[in-house]
Amino acid sequence: MTLPAARKPAAPLSRPIIAVGIGSTVLIAVGAFVLSFASLTDLAARSGIDANLAWIWPIIVDGLIAAATVAIVALAGHDRKTLAYPWALLGLGAVVSTAANAVHAIVSVNQVNGGVPPVVSAIMAAMPPVVLLAITHLTVLLVQKAAPTPAPKKKAAKAPAPARTGRKTQPSTAEAPATAPEFTSVFTEVPSDARDLVPANA
Repeated sequence: MTLPAARKPAAPLSRPIIAVGIGSTVLIAVGAFVLSFASLTDLAARSGIDANLAWIWPIIVDGLIAAATVAIVALAGHDRKTLAYPWALLGLGAVVSTAANAVHAIVSVNQVNGGVPPVVSAIMAAMPPVVLLAITHLTVLLVQKAAPTPAPKKKAAKAPAPARTGRKTQPSTAEAPATAPEFTSVFTEVPSDARDLVPANA
């Protein structure tokens, strides 16, 4: 039985790769914003909004996408709970922008004079917001993979325990010698009480 080969650690992403990824996202975002701005402005004017104020509508919709995109990139690496709200806003803005661009394409297409079918026009108009959503997620992955991984914490080294042997340890001969026992002299003075008990003629 052969064991599976260990996977090699992934090579860290270089700064040029990250720069190209972010630059591509900005370029696609600008293109998507310009196309969407023209479509949504015309749709707002067709919907009864004053022509002088119709340009505010795409700023509100696509501005939400831009703000949510910046928030997601800035919060890259945080937990899912923190990123849930920016992603929800980005999804909402992308859905509204995609639907509005598709509706504008269907309304404005002129199939009688040789125009493309309304379905094709709607798909083409809906592509910029969808691509923007996908490229944003790709950029977030690049930023997360480029972030340095924290170094593992090293545990403090413990002092080695003394080796245990089967023999009992003998007392060291280098210790100070014990003090010699004190001897009492046999010629110590007899207490006065004991003298009274001794006869006088003894």
